[in-house]
Amino acid sequence: MSSLFLLALLLASWAPRIPQIKEGLELGDGQLGLTLLGAPIGAVLTLWLIGLAVTRYGSITMVRAGLPAYCATGLLVPLVEGPWSLFALLALWGATSSCLDISLNTQAVGIERCYQRPIMTSAHAAWTAGALSGAGIGSAAAALSVPIGVQFAVLGGLGLAAALPATAWMLPDGAAPEVAPGDGRDGWDGDSDRAMPRGPVGTGSRTRPFVALCVIAFGSFLCEGVAADWSAVYLTDVAGAAVGIAGIGFVAFTSCMFVVRLFGDRAMARFGPTRTVRGLAVTAMVGFALMLALGSSAFGTVGGIVGFGTLGVGTACVLPAVFSATGRLGSSTGSSIAVVGTVGYVGWLCGPALIGGLAELAGLQFAMVVVFVLLVAITVCASALRGPDSPAAAAEFTADPGTSEISGVPKIPEVG
Repeated sequence: MSSLFLLALLLASWAPRIPQIKEGLELGDGQLGLTLLGAPIGAVLTLWLIGLAVTRYGSITMVRAGLPAYCATGLLVPLVEGPWSLFALLALWGATSSCLDISLNTQAVGIERCYQRPIMTSAHAAWTAGALSGAGIGSAAAALSVPIGVQFAVLGGLGLAAALPATAWMLPDGAAPEVAPGDGRDGWDGDSDRAMPRGPVGTGSRTRPFVALCVIAFGSFLCEGVAADWSAVYLTDVAGAAVGIAGIGFVAFTSCMFVVRLFGDRAMARFGPTRTVRGLAVTAMVGFALMLALGSSAFGTVGGIVGFGTLGVGTACVLPAVFSATGRLGSSTGSSIAVVGTVGYVGWLCGPALIGGLAELAGLQFAMVVVFVLLVAITVCASALRGPDSPAAAAEFTADPGTSEISGVPKIPEVG
């Protein structure tokens, strides 16, 4: 958890310093937008390779390699001299962050199997706590005119000193016990909707659950990207909120996500991942629909804050549940997570352009309907989260005779 906290801490502390970088490099809005694509592009281009490396060398080795590289990359920010060098640096940062992302989630899946109960949402709560802390520290450092190099040196040094020794307590990949079906421990408590088999199901995993997990990851990443990139713009341009109020939308989103993640594991242990994710997504649908209905009315600002807050509620448990379910799809957890993560990052990449293009054509309020549609898709596809060899899921997916070999490096098969 300390490594997940550090991963989010450094990334979030960078965001408040972007205006300073923009001014120092004399970048226009268009140049800045293209330059900032470096991080997601670097992550997407390396996720597959990282998955292979995790499979071959193990998650512990990759975490130990990724932590120093990730922390050291921030020290290079003061050396940036123009948009191309900033793009290259962000691409490197994206690559090192994806290394930690895949490795840590692979490790978390293994720990979850050993504990025989959900822990993934709590692990992601550590990430959210790091994001909240990093945003606050970065904002304070910017206000106090602390040099950005000093900021990253202090945060990276202290974080590395805490996180790297903690890797000694990590579990070797494959250390999770194999649990035989029918022994009373093949799910969180034996309920058909809650059945969460431990360990990989090997080859012959069904096509539809894997594709459904990719759809869920795509939708969740895109929703989170929209909250980060467009919440303040929506509150300002549509709801008419003051500049000082507009930022509360993303604060509400992140805070609600953090609170729900603190209790997410208990909810999934009691109700199962499908019911938990589906119930939270429906809550977000109601809140977001209310936000869009209020629009530019007198209650538009309050509705907008509530809407983005409930969006944080609705997406809080999605990615933890997706990574847990993905870890059970094949014999190579790292590679499976890398594929689903790649699809998710594509959603993060295309989200700003999709919302921006629709906003140009029909207005930002209409463009936000995309988020509502994605929440519906997450709700519909949530059945894949229970695992393909639980009784209920097996019955649900028998209509699809196609299978996908997800052993070693998984692939997304063609759906005919």
